[in-house]
Amino acid sequence: MWRQSTILAALLVALLCAGSAESKGNRPPRITKQPAPGELLFKVAQQNKESDNPFIIECEADGQPEPEYSWIKNGKKFDWQAYDNRMLRQPGRGTLVITIPKDEDRGHYQCFASNEFGTATSNSVYVRKAELNAFKDEAAKTLEAVEGEPFMLKCAAPDGFPSPTVNWMIQESIDGSIKSINNSRMTLDPEGNLWFSNVTREDASSDFYYACSATSVFRSEYKIGNKVLLDVKQMGVSASQNKHPPVRQYVSRRQSLALRGKRMELFCIYGGTPLPQTVWSKDGQRIQWSDRITQGHYGKSLVIRQTNFDDAGTYTCDVSNGVGNAQSFSIILNDEEVVFECRAAGVPEPKISWIHNGKPIEQSTPNPRRTVTDNTIRIINLVKGDTGNYGCNATNSLGYVYKDVYLNVQAEPPTISEAPAAVSTVDGRNVTIKCRVNGSPKPLVKWLRASNWLTGGRYNVQANGDLEIQDVTFSDAGKYTCYAQNKFGEIQADGSLVVKEHTRITQEPQNYEVAAGQSATFRCNEAHDDTLEIEIDWWKDGQSIDFEAQPRFVKTNDNSLTIAKTMELDSGEYTGSATPPARDRVALPRLSLGGMSVQHT
Repeated sequence: MWRQSTILAALLVALLCAGSAESKGNRPPRITKQPAPGELLFKVAQQNKESDNPFIIECEADGQPEPEYSWIKNGKKFDWQAYDNRMLRQPGRGTLVITIPKDEDRGHYQCFASNEFGTATSNSVYVRKAELNAFKDEAAKTLEAVEGEPFMLKCAAPDGFPSPTVNWMIQESIDGSIKSINNSRMTLDPEGNLWFSNVTREDASSDFYYACSATSVFRSEYKIGNKVLLDVKQMGVSASQNKHPPVRQYVSRRQSLALRGKRMELFCIYGGTPLPQTVWSKDGQRIQWSDRITQGHYGKSLVIRQTNFDDAGTYTCDVSNGVGNAQSFSIILNDEEVVFECRAAGVPEPKISWIHNGKPIEQSTPNPRRTVTDNTIRIINLVKGDTGNYGCNATNSLGYVYKDVYLNVQAEPPTISEAPAAVSTVDGRNVTIKCRVNGSPKPLVKWLRASNWLTGGRYNVQANGDLEIQDVTFSDAGKYTCYAQNKFGEIQADGSLVVKEHTRITQEPQNYEVAAGQSATFRCNEAHDDTLEIEIDWWKDGQSIDFEAQPRFVKTNDNSLTIAKTMELDSGEYTGSATPPARDRVALPRLSLGGMSVQHT
């Protein structure tokens, strides 16, 4: 018994000594502290208004011998010592400390820890300046709304990064004090616009403004602008008589992407009088509300606090107010993931192991988005780095079987295959400005004009990315920007819209009779846009007149039609068609100039 204890003690001492010798051995560097992948924000102090706000880019590693550190910025060697005393490196570490941030510090940074046995690389991080611009300096506007009808206040929020949080509030005109808006008839959409389900007389603002605010949480500052005085035009009828059926104001995209574990909000904003009521369902079943899935904005949005795979499906909002027809809208909620399943049978029962790019998956680079069980691999929020070979190896004492699959993640930033062009139309018509984009995942396309995102109302962003504008007015003329974004990048392109005055008849034509042998003249009394060179084509009974084949028919310099030595066969309906030349071609109406009857004498 004593002899066995001595052997065990000697073995234990030997093992401890071996462990001590191994701890003193040489080993390559291993990153122990680094920035999270993605973006790192910094704040630049405004002159004489703020103190400097230092920030750090972490990089620490262990290894024997002690690693030496180096950095690259935007793919090139970065000499941080050249930055005066603004930039320091922590002793014994690679961590950079920027004591006085400046605009030029923006860029991609990556740290390398090296010794003679190898090099370890940190995450690449994009360092970006946090900023919030000011609203356009302009006086308060007075807008008119009709009592009982839906209405919208559009916020031209200033640019900023990260995107500012936009809100509407009420600001007293006397002392400038502000208060929040909490009203079941008023709803803020994700783009910062305030929708009135219906307007009441109490919404008129004589002693206060509706004001838009933009807040930067990172910078701890906010700006106020777009002040509006609202004038409500009263209809002179009682509330019980003033009724409007539901009308769509703002809804989430039909194909919406949810990220596992993140908050998701689906919008379904409708206007009408009385106030429309909204009922939500998922895959045909009415939503059962819980602490995780709740209603927001008085039922006009559905909030999922932490999305999971079970939340994918079709969400439908049914809206009604007892007037007209009920309305319905469906939103499909997706998640980007892949699941590999492996099942094997045998006696003895096989053991399953997973292989990634030729190595046991336990030895592959850790991936927090990847979940591995005995029978499955699930990867969520796919990125290009997930591309590779995934194999399943099933073994028992009698042999093994192996199957693998190659995962190719299409990760492409947006590109524009058909950019917006210069488009012309006339007032009162609908027009479409094209913008065709490619990318994977499918890019989200939005349109911008004069710092305003265009959505709802007369604006419709179609599934293919095109922008449709209904009932065009002269104020719609100007530059339009198509903006496409997915998780791998963003791109934009500009187009323009020219709105011209539509051609119209200025004097109604009269039917008349003329004696055979006499001449007859039709005059084209029309008015058109001065920028168009109108050409008039003449038609008889729906057939184009061939002036070369019929010399008695003459089109004069003022586009009038003269028929010399009329005959009975000339009787019929004559029509003038106004057509701009090809370089300015827009749709114009045909001008009907009435009929003519030729009498034989």
